[in-house]
Amino acid sequence: MRFDSVSKFRCRAVCRCVLCVTAAVLLLVCSSRLIQAAELPVTSAFGWRYHPITGVWSFHSGIDLGYAAGTPVSALFDGIVAQAGDYGDGYGNQVLLYHLEIDAYTRYAHMSEVDVAVDQYVPQGGILGLVGATGRATGPHLHLEYIVRDSSGEYTYVDPLILWP
Repeated sequence: MRFDSVSKFRCRAVCRCVLCVTAAVLLLVCSSRLIQAAELPVTSAFGWRYHPITGVWSFHSGIDLGYAAGTPVSALFDGIVAQAGDYGDGYGNQVLLYHLEIDAYTRYAHMSEVDVAVDQYVPQGGILGLVGATGRATGPHLHLEYIVRDSSGEYTYVDPLILWP
């Protein structure tokens, strides 16, 4: 992915929404103020790491956010549910949202409960489910992925923290 295409998307995303963490609830609010990435409870960063369960050096395709079990999970952008449930792939209960407006996906994984269905429209801030520890997880958290189309037309994982200043 070229830097300029990421920058253009970031500008559009940043101008549209803000993620606020209030009373341990992930909540989307339209506003002119964005919280700093340093304020997010990131417990495992994007990129290469030793997997906490397998002990193998592997690529972590998203970020883990340390929220308590049962915390509601909100959609970062308007989207259509592409996947909802447990597909036996280690993510446990997950929701994959497709965002037509920006031709990108967001994945929310390890949820204790999924409250949406495939092909359902979910507005920005809509509740997708609850934070949990399903699949390959060491404890309750939200695994968040951001998947965009790169300059070659392929989808690729990008650090979700680019969505925050």
